[in-house]
Amino acid sequence: MNTFNKKSLYVAMAGLSALGVTGAAQAVSLNADGLGQALVYPYYTVREQIVGAPFNSLMSVVNSTASAKAVKVRFLEGKNSREVLDFNLFLSPKDVWTVAIIPTAGGAGIFTADKSCTKPTVSSSSTAPTEFVNFGYTGSNADLADTSLDRTREGYVEIIEMGNLTGTTAPASSASSSRRSPSPGRGSTTPGLRPPTTRTTG
Repeated sequence: MNTFNKKSLYVAMAGLSALGVTGAAQAVSLNADGLGQALVYPYYTVREQIVGAPFNSLMSVVNSTASAKAVKVRFLEGKNSREVLDFNLFLSPKDVWTVAIIPTAGGAGIFTADKSCTKPTVSSSSTAPTEFVNFGYTGSNADLADTSLDRTREGYVEIIEMGNLTGTTAPASSASSSRRSPSPGRGSTTPGLRPPTTRTTG
């Protein structure tokens, strides 16, 4: 049943129009080619349909450009969209990053065999994955729902491009690929950033 109040929407849009910010509404668009600076993977799960046979969710991110990229990766649980893990990912030009979301004893976690740099580091072990946490919905962040790690077993993923890598890190990233060697950020050099100008695919 649709409980959406259209009159409220029209009033809100009229208010935006009065402020002269209607152009901002067109700042976000869906690209028919699946390219963009923000990606949303709408669902992951590690729940069981058959006892003892949980799902694994596999994900890949492709940098389809000739520019090295810095992106923010955020995993959010499905009940109230609370963050359960985030990190920065550094991609070489034409790089592909892959990750598996797997069940853990209490909830879920991730691991990757990929060599692209992440900060903080993401586990490369399926037996000791980087585990999701419940800090976003416990203690002072409690939302009156379940506080267990079970909430991390399903949710969604946001990936937001922070910028293109420049300076001393960019040339080093040109020679690297997730299949061959580490991407920028593995060493002590802090990558320089400039605003994004090209698009990343999911």
